[in-house]
Amino acid sequence: MTEEMNMEKSVCVNIQNYTGEKPVEVIIRKGDAAKAANPLPTKEPIKTNISGVISAPFDWLEKRVDTIDQKRSNIIVDREAMSIKLTINEDDEYKEGTVTGKVEFTEIFKKTKINNPNDGWAPDRLGQFLRLNRGIANSGRDEWMKLVSGLKSFKATVQSNIEKTRDSSGSRSDVFQMTVQSQLPKSFQVNIPIFRGTPKTVIEVEFDHYVVDGDCMLQLVSPGANEAVESYRDECIDQVLAKIREIAPEIAIIEV
Repeated sequence: MTEEMNMEKSVCVNIQNYTGEKPVEVIIRKGDAAKAANPLPTKEPIKTNISGVISAPFDWLEKRVDTIDQKRSNIIVDREAMSIKLTINEDDEYKEGTVTGKVEFTEIFKKTKINNPNDGWAPDRLGQFLRLNRGIANSGRDEWMKLVSGLKSFKATVQSNIEKTRDSSGSRSDVFQMTVQSQLPKSFQVNIPIFRGTPKTVIEVEFDHYVVDGDCMLQLVSPGANEAVESYRDECIDQVLAKIREIAPEIAIIEV
């Protein structure tokens, strides 16, 4: 006799008040019971990772400071990168979060390439750019178009001067310098916003030049814009840090 048969014989059914009028049907089900549904998998906490304007760390702390442990948080200040980075739960890899605020240049300021040491202008391309963006001019139309015309004809003038001095001892770089000094104004002015969210500023721009593969490239430089960048950057960062110290004095602030 098998174990299964023994189990069937061991079933006991107790029916109270049975009169025998109807047969009693007993069903014995065999097999394994249905498994319980799989529980939802445990997931890591969703980390805070926010990036915004320079005041973003303060704006976040203003509403959340009572939910964090200030002793386990820090703020990294990078003035060269014009950024403030708040880190919370710094010692917990699963719950660590960051809020970063940055001072950002406007698109038009970046497109002009002012004070950009890694990118210059071919004179004719600069002339075309200034022609299409006449709205940034801080001078009359005639003066602006004269500058545009000078830039667009700059290459032909340089080549002509090189032909004249081909047999002389003058170097090509000297010819470029002479042309820059004689054909283009010493400087010109633009009226543009430097940083996002700020009003327009009049910037005086000067020409510098360098030679690449025999072609003259123009660099736009502005000491005034550089001073404005440094001043505004430090002013914005210092204002935000002062506000953070008021509401969260226990957070470590570190300058890099």
